[in-house]
Amino acid sequence: MNFTEDNIEQFIIDNKNKFSKCDPSAYHENNFIQKLSFKFTIFKNIIPYLFRVILIWCVITIFSIWIWNDAIRKDRHEITLKHKIENIINIIKK
Repeated sequence: MNFTEDNIEQFIIDNKNKFSKCDPSAYHENNFIQKLSFKFTIFKNIIPYLFRVILIWCVITIFSIWIWNDAIRKDRHEITLKHKIENIINIIKK
């Protein structure tokens, strides 16, 4: 049987007496409210995931800086600007 809104409404009106006679169990309302509240209170705690992301980000950042300084940077063996200035100052003082 195909149920439409009108069919359901008419069925309820026709059988109103039957619905009124039947009382739900004593704990029906409590069970219903408990299930309803449980359904809407479930949520994922994202704090552990955020902590993992931050930890991985820190490790990757530190590792990247370390690789950059030790392997990729071209001027790592050259004299820095600070050393050049100190050399010029030492030459002028002599």
